[in-house]
Amino acid sequence: AYPWDILNLNAAVLREIQGSVGGTVEAGVTLKGHVCLGNGTVVRSGSYIVGPVVIGSGCDIGPNVCLFPATSIGDNVVIASFTEVKNSVIGDDVSLGPGSLVHDSVIDRGCVLGGHFSAASGDSDVKVDEEYHQVRVGAMLGESCRAGSGVVAQPGVIMGNYCHVPPLKLVSGRLP
Repeated sequence: AYPWDILNLNAAVLREIQGSVGGTVEAGVTLKGHVCLGNGTVVRSGSYIVGPVVIGSGCDIGPNVCLFPATSIGDNVVIASFTEVKNSVIGDDVSLGPGSLVHDSVIDRGCVLGGHFSAASGDSDVKVDEEYHQVRVGAMLGESCRAGSGVVAQPGVIMGNYCHVPPLKLVSGRLP
């Protein structure tokens, strides 16, 4: 199995969910399709969520966040304002700074990403064990990565556990 297989599996599982709201949805939030919110989660005003989307417990989403289909968000996640997430898996205890863009990406638990973090999707040749794979993918981040404000992760980037990227850097390839 490859990291991007997580996205395909996630999308397949989410197609089967039913919507449920265990948290707080402020006035001015738009929910479409099947959206599942965990207990203690707050979705702030102006946010727009199109399911299937699953958000865990104790999360703080928004204001003015857009979440698009096939997105899974773990527990205790903070997604700051003006951030867009699509077809991605975000682990527990992740913090995404304001104005971020995350498409077709996997962000493992404990990552803290500064404002305007960008992981846009694109076609990429990803090398795994001497084999090249042509995939349409964003970024794959391991556990507890840190990125300063304005970091851009090129399509197909793989960051290992505990990577630290200073502000305003362009990241590509593999970071061990």
